[in-house]
Amino acid sequence: MSASKKSPSTVNDQQTFAERLAALESIVKSMESGELPLEAALTAYTEGMQLLQVCQESLQQAEQTVMILNQQQQLTPFEAN
Repeated sequence: MSASKKSPSTVNDQQTFAERLAALESIVKSMESGELPLEAALTAYTEGMQLLQVCQESLQQAEQTVMILNQQQQLTPFEAN
């Protein structure tokens, strides 16, 4: 499996950030168990890296949106009462 191909079972355009993060956490747990055979571990690693990349891109987009909103002064600092 090529690193540039996205596995349909792992990286899905319809998934939310939280769903992708949960899938990534599941992959990490299965790999940390040490019970995966080599080929399954390599597949899990590839899928995990794909999910990580998509999650990082989502976070970067969110950060950019917040920065734009701050520049437009549409957000105000939170003040605890």
